[in-house]
Amino acid sequence: MTKQALVFLSNGCEETEAVTTIDLLTRADIKVTTASISNSREIECSRGVTILTKKILSDVQYIDFDVVVLPGGVKGAENFRDCPLLIEKLKQTHQSGGIVAAICASPAMVLQHHNLFPHAYMTGYPTTKEAFKNWKSDRVYFDGLYKVITSQGPATSIDFALKIIDALLGRIKAAEIARQLVLPLGIESYQ
Repeated sequence: MTKQALVFLSNGCEETEAVTTIDLLTRADIKVTTASISNSREIECSRGVTILTKKILSDVQYIDFDVVVLPGGVKGAENFRDCPLLIEKLKQTHQSGGIVAAICASPAMVLQHHNLFPHAYMTGYPTTKEAFKNWKSDRVYFDGLYKVITSQGPATSIDFALKIIDALLGRIKAAEIARQLVLPLGIESYQ
């Protein structure tokens, strides 16, 4: 059965984190749905790149996904934090056994702010370290007990996406996708 990923986008989200994750999950044959948290499908990212989502939040509110992904970017993370329907979707995903994945500012500004995973180990943008009870300094970290994947920032987007692929489809699939990318030193190749 094909795995399903939902990537939320918001005005001000970090485009590298969003597009890299969408691309790598798609390469792994994970069905990716993008959804705006506003009523407009057109998103202006943090550096001015415009992305057109497939859906809006209300279209996907009651659909189960294997993973729900939040890119970072301070403004985007603030918008995620202040969206009650999004927070409810994250809780729903966790309760149904799905994975919640967040990168950059989103782990601190959304997951920690709403105390969604109070005992999970997480990472995030390094300057947000003080927001975490259980901080990991890893580029990407998967707390398998709580089913939450977090990562640090734009340059760790590949690590983040590969970890999601590994969690959903296994190391062999993550290694297959990693081989296509000509990875720089420091990124786990899953070999």
